[in-house]
Amino acid sequence: MVARLRKRLKQEMALAFLSVSLIALTIVGSVAAYHIFYSQRQLVLVTQQQVAQRVSQEVKELLKRSVRHLELLVISSDFERQPLSVQSELLFEFFHWKKTHDFIALYAADKTYLFHTHRLFSQSQGLSDSGLIHAALGDVVRTQKSYFGDIVYNSTTGEPSVLIAIPVKDVVTGNMTHIIVVSLRFKAIWDIMAREARESQFSVFLVSDDHRVVAHKDPSVVLAQQRFHLDEGVYVSRGVDGHRAIIGKALLSLENRHYVLYSEQSFRHAFSEAREKAIWMLVGVLLAFCVAVVLGIQFSRRITQPLDQLLTGVRSVTKGDLDQQIEVSGRNELSMLAQYFNEMTRQLRDLIFELRSKTKDLEAEVCTRVQAEDSLRTLNSELEQRVIERTQVLQETLDHLQSTQESLVQSEKLAGLGAMVAGVAHELNTPIGNALMMSSTLKEKSQEFEQSLQQGLRKSELQSYTDLVKKGSEILCLNLNQSARLISSFKQVAVDQTSYQRRSFLLSEVVEEIVLTMAPTLRHSSVKVSTSIPDSIRLDSYPGPLGQILLNLINNAILHAFSEGESGAILIQAKQEGERLLLTLEDNGKGISPDHLGRIFDPFFTTRLGQGGSGLGLSIVFNLVKGILGGSIEVSSELGKGTQFCLDIPLVR
Repeated sequence: MVARLRKRLKQEMALAFLSVSLIALTIVGSVAAYHIFYSQRQLVLVTQQQVAQRVSQEVKELLKRSVRHLELLVISSDFERQPLSVQSELLFEFFHWKKTHDFIALYAADKTYLFHTHRLFSQSQGLSDSGLIHAALGDVVRTQKSYFGDIVYNSTTGEPSVLIAIPVKDVVTGNMTHIIVVSLRFKAIWDIMAREARESQFSVFLVSDDHRVVAHKDPSVVLAQQRFHLDEGVYVSRGVDGHRAIIGKALLSLENRHYVLYSEQSFRHAFSEAREKAIWMLVGVLLAFCVAVVLGIQFSRRITQPLDQLLTGVRSVTKGDLDQQIEVSGRNELSMLAQYFNEMTRQLRDLIFELRSKTKDLEAEVCTRVQAEDSLRTLNSELEQRVIERTQVLQETLDHLQSTQESLVQSEKLAGLGAMVAGVAHELNTPIGNALMMSSTLKEKSQEFEQSLQQGLRKSELQSYTDLVKKGSEILCLNLNQSARLISSFKQVAVDQTSYQRRSFLLSEVVEEIVLTMAPTLRHSSVKVSTSIPDSIRLDSYPGPLGQILLNLINNAILHAFSEGESGAILIQAKQEGERLLLTLEDNGKGISPDHLGRIFDPFFTTRLGQGGSGLGLSIVFNLVKGILGGSIEVSSELGKGTQFCLDIPLVR
């Protein structure tokens, strides 16, 4: 069974290695092939575009050069001032010198025929394209500019040509005196196409605006008046010869005529080099796969051989032979596994020996512990009773501590309660100070009593100490009761501040309570708080959070708006607008810097860190307004003039 398992594992590992290698080689080959063909296509397309642009410029220059030659003839010979016989001779010589025209004709400015000569017909025969000539003459007379007409095909040879009309003007007056009409043959353009096909192996052809091929390396395509059109943005299509090709194009504009020059190369020629590269790449992939097959077989052998040794060792250990050690060479994961296995068997052997030794010790210890259990049961019953009693006391203490902790946490979150606490603390200063002094005296006397107790206590000292404790307790109770009565006077404000209970209340009463609570703090400063609140405004909301907001805003103004000892005023106003309350608190202090105005509601942002400012007051105000009261708060300030906080909250929450 082990042999079958080893063989199966070897086959699966070799197959997995070959599969991963084949997938990786396939992906690499596919990406490389795509990159080769895509790059070749882009290269061919760019080349086609460049050839089309270059040939387009050359053809345009050829056509314009024909016009410039005629214009040069007119200027150099003072053509418009010569008699008709001289003009005819000049045109005749030019016609036979250039040999690029089907005919050349001369007309007067009023379109009267004067002279012509034709490449195939005698002068006595008329011009067959008289309708096109008259249209060209009319355009020149109207525009006073050169005219490029439609492409026409020779009725005898089928060769295309373009009709060109040039105005002849008097150099002195600038008036048009004659019109020269020529029919420019496309043979010269054909020669350019044929030359390009020989030099660059590209097929270049010219298409008129009615999609007819008018110049091609193969004249039969032109004579057949074959049509070709390529949509905008399309670069791969069937060419003139019907085969798929990569095509570049360039526009060719002459005055009022527009042509398109195309340059194409068939897929067979364009991708010949790419196919050769792809074949070599395929050969390389196959060779790499063969190497992967050999490496996969070797890799599986290196894995299965150490695994056989591990299986043998595991079988020995399962039979109880903990002295079995596995020897695996190398520094790979399998050799590390063999080392850990050997270490595990050694530790198991030592552990079993140690367990046997400790078992004997434990047996002896068990006897001793059984004897001690009886004693422990008796002690446990006593301890359980004491634990129950102590647990009850601790639970009460814990409940008290938790209650105190919640109060402290709530006080820290609301931070603004500091103003109320400061007022209470001021009033409580005398009774608590008396209590503190008495507690200090009791502490000192208790320390003296402990020292006397160690040295030998006399009856008189004990009597004196008990009398002092009794009298001190009476003083403590008297002052603490007085403190309790003072605290109860702030009950309504404190309940509102801490309970967050919803109730119906008059806004003016809550504001007066808050201002009254702040009275001790205000007496120690030179800031006065005044209110302007109608007695008719009633809210069904949370007076506690509202009071906390006012406490924090007043404390914030005292701390930040005014310097120490500086007098100032704080005005609290309110008005009702429908179902909402607009409450404003305004001071005439130093104002807030524009750089700080946008950050005052951020937690822990303060300009007086370590000087009484925690950075939590306005953050708590913002959260209370937006959260519990369901309203909004805005602030406006101007340096040197003061700050205004405006609260917009619903009357019924």
